[in-house]
Amino acid sequence: MHRFGTDTTCPGELMRKDNVDLIWSISELSSLLERRTNTGQFLQDVVEVIADHLRSDVCSIYLYDEEADLLVLRATKGLAAESVGRVKLGLGEGITGQALKELRPIREAEATKSPHFKAVPDIDEEQYESFLAVPIKRGMNRIGVMVLQHRQADYFDIHDTRAIQAIASHLAATLENIEILMEIHGQREPRRITPEKGDLTVVNGKAVSEGIAMGTSVVFGDRMQQLARSGKVGKGSDGIERFRTALSETLRQLEVLQDEVQDELEDVASLIFSSHLLMLNDEEFSGKMEDAIRGGASVEDAVTEVVNQYVTLFSSSGNARVEEKALDVKDLGHRLLRNLEGKDDDTGDYRGQIVVATELYPSELVRVALQHVEGLILQEGGMTAHISILARSFDIPVILTSESAIFSMKSGTSMLLDGHNGIIYCDPEPRLLERFKDTLDASTAEIDSEKIPEHTHTMCGQRVYVMANINIVHDVKAALAARADGVGLYRSEFPFIVRNNFPSEEEQYQIYRKVAGAMGEREVVLRTLDVGGDKVLPHPRLAEANPFLGYRGIRFSLGNPDVFKEQLRAMLRAGVDSRLSIMVPMISSVDEYQSVRQLVDECIGELSAEGIAHNGHPQLGAMIELPSAVETVAELSRAADFLSIGTNDLVMYTLGVDRTNDYVSGLYKHYHPAVLRSMQRILSGARKGTASVSICGNAATDPVLLPFFLGIGLRRFSVEPREILRLKEHIGQLSVKEAEEQAAHMLHIDTIREMEEFLGVHRAEQQ
Repeated sequence: MHRFGTDTTCPGELMRKDNVDLIWSISELSSLLERRTNTGQFLQDVVEVIADHLRSDVCSIYLYDEEADLLVLRATKGLAAESVGRVKLGLGEGITGQALKELRPIREAEATKSPHFKAVPDIDEEQYESFLAVPIKRGMNRIGVMVLQHRQADYFDIHDTRAIQAIASHLAATLENIEILMEIHGQREPRRITPEKGDLTVVNGKAVSEGIAMGTSVVFGDRMQQLARSGKVGKGSDGIERFRTALSETLRQLEVLQDEVQDELEDVASLIFSSHLLMLNDEEFSGKMEDAIRGGASVEDAVTEVVNQYVTLFSSSGNARVEEKALDVKDLGHRLLRNLEGKDDDTGDYRGQIVVATELYPSELVRVALQHVEGLILQEGGMTAHISILARSFDIPVILTSESAIFSMKSGTSMLLDGHNGIIYCDPEPRLLERFKDTLDASTAEIDSEKIPEHTHTMCGQRVYVMANINIVHDVKAALAARADGVGLYRSEFPFIVRNNFPSEEEQYQIYRKVAGAMGEREVVLRTLDVGGDKVLPHPRLAEANPFLGYRGIRFSLGNPDVFKEQLRAMLRAGVDSRLSIMVPMISSVDEYQSVRQLVDECIGELSAEGIAHNGHPQLGAMIELPSAVETVAELSRAADFLSIGTNDLVMYTLGVDRTNDYVSGLYKHYHPAVLRSMQRILSGARKGTASVSICGNAATDPVLLPFFLGIGLRRFSVEPREILRLKEHIGQLSVKEAEEQAAHMLHIDTIREMEEFLGVHRAEQQ
């Protein structure tokens, strides 16, 4: 590894990196702009001076075009001259785009092994191992990125980073003016938003379900209005005939869909379609439409008018259960209009297609998922809690975007979705498609479950349990295929969220029974209802100004004891002959836990008195997600049967960062020293009681944190089924003794920057 101030690229010769002289030279250089009329030449002077002083093989400047939302290469020394103006990166794309997105320097010892690395075709940058990207900003404004590259691995150090940061700060105002000048003189990249011409090429968004998708677009548009505009014929008797045909076809489609998904998707599909079927069979609903057609309205206008009447009627009824039917009516209206149009995909599917929609009803997601849709592009601000959970269970990549132009594009546009970085490519070049195709093929390759070890051990023989997180019953098959040790977290709220009313005790029993029955003798942990925050029930009365600090988790359940007891009874019945555990979210005190324990005992007593078979001795646990729970973990460990660290919310509440808020999401770091110390305190405090401790959430899947988790004593993990094999493989490569040493070291790291540098070294070693 080289030392600051030297360059080892020339054998036997030491050459100074003139960092101080460089800063002085740039200060002098910035005044040259006043004497130059060619901004491009000025930028070229800058990169050449920097490359010369730091003995860097490559120095490049990318400027951020805010209108086009693209980073554009404006000057370079070391890369091909023709790449200037041609190489463009989205925010978050590659190491360069990631540095600007997170507004932090990124230094990679071996760039090609970075999770953010993306090769740009035809510039041969793969030969440069070392990579340093420093964002250029002025106040809150993103200006661009300064990039250094070198053939020698680990060439750049912290001193180089600080020098480039100082230069970037000094040049920020000048470079901002250059970007403005380029706009005035028409040199800046025009914003590509003319959908009719297919000019929209790169769109940045937010990935809510990861994966790669390729296909042609199917634009749903504003469904009710779009479809209704096409209906100008079919009045009188002809119209009645068309309407009845469409009504019959709609009924048949829903019955077929319900039959197809009755078993493995009962929790989300039949609960949706049953209410649809009841509405279709309501003679008054369809009768009003026929009356309007007889009165002279077109069929499409009649359907639209009656649907809107019912939506208004239901929404303003004042009865919560009636208000919740408005969404069902909208869904039915859309389906009727689509069938009237005569272009519905009756038996076809969505293979090779990507759905683009401003919004998508859960029932529609189920429908397109069953018909093998490749991916989804949705408008930011839509029903993300519903769609993201469903999409992840169906392995469908989903990207949210605020770029309105993409929703008015014509269907049939070739598209590529990078669901890992949240980037949409429209009409991508063949080379780009080929590059992503390898990633897609690798991610969709079938895994031979027989080769997955049934039991997981560390190198030193320590048994570790790897459980599965389950969103819907559909996920159970994937968990079994991955040889999960059981279900460590079943998110029971989804049947509540996806439908427009609360499922009954019997309906919930049938759902939970499918999960428990499929897992056999393996443990099944059912989490009680966890709504609130970003998982909002479709009920206008539950709207809150600050839902993350409001009526969520156990607060909602204890505030609605009738609803809560129905759920507890259903869980107890479903676990009659299973290893049943019930877990309670958002516990903030021993008092709340004791209130839940009392309700569980009441339900057991009621079921016994009624002679209904049930599990009379379930394990009852608490999720540790709040700082107050961390402070009282010893007391909770003495009261509870088990504890589970919910990392997603623990990070959020510990750091005071809403991970769904783009302004602060960059501060959400599960490796923050405060978070890791809180986890260590949880394990230490739990040893004062008898409760076992597990971990779930996104942090549990991070391989560089796995030694820390093992080192502080965690032996139970619960992750998404798709992550199980990878986690088992990583565990098998670790020893507990080395993990304990690494954890002890990490607990003494004071800053985020030091932690990132420490973890970065270990990430590089893994790769």
